[in-house]
Amino acid sequence: MLLRLFVFFILFVFESCQPADSYPTQMETVFASLGDKAIRLEVANNPSTRAVGLMHRTEMSDDQGMLFVFPRSEPLSFWMKNTLIPLSLGYFDGELKLLETHDMKPNQTNEVYNSQKPAKYALEVNVGWFKKNKIAIGTYLILDRKISARD
Repeated sequence: MLLRLFVFFILFVFESCQPADSYPTQMETVFASLGDKAIRLEVANNPSTRAVGLMHRTEMSDDQGMLFVFPRSEPLSFWMKNTLIPLSLGYFDGELKLLETHDMKPNQTNEVYNSQKPAKYALEVNVGWFKKNKIAIGTYLILDRKISARD
């Protein structure tokens, strides 16, 4: 009995020492379309979910992505710290119109991907997704419901 309590205590201490961003969290999702492609998006709309993003993930399906929602349109910057899969990033204005895309290299912090214009939304998908699906600049992202940023 004492040994069992000791083992549970050690496991509890080990679990509580793990960095919070290494745990997958249950995130809000939204269904969307971009061009003629349907996609299921996890929503990163508060400071903690935006900070973690897709860190520590090892895969993502082709019909999945993450939509980052910011409180206002402003110049945005992304990097790939602790992000293990190569991603494409699309910046969108307040009307959800695609402004530009970037292909991003996994697990590096030397390169920063800046928006050329103020953006309110950013969409991360598997690398090459925009090109593969022939999504042109100016295409609108259509969401199944309204989402907003939380502070």
